[in-house]
Amino acid sequence: MTSVILQRVLAVILLLIAFLALAASKAFPFLDDIPGVAKSAIAVAGAACGLTGVWLWLRKTPDQP
Repeated sequence: MTSVILQRVLAVILLLIAFLALAASKAFPFLDDIPGVAKSAIAVAGAACGLTGVWLWLRKTPDQP
């Protein structure tokens, strides 16, 4: 049971990071000063956090059928 709770907490944190990263890649005007590679890196890192968060949320524990 504790494993599921830790997975869900980590998933929520990763999904929050993903949301903030993807919002930051579009919303803030100061991003005009950074190169396109950095913007892409922010977007890729946000997408990776989002996918990992979804995977953790949906992952079954060994005791589940």
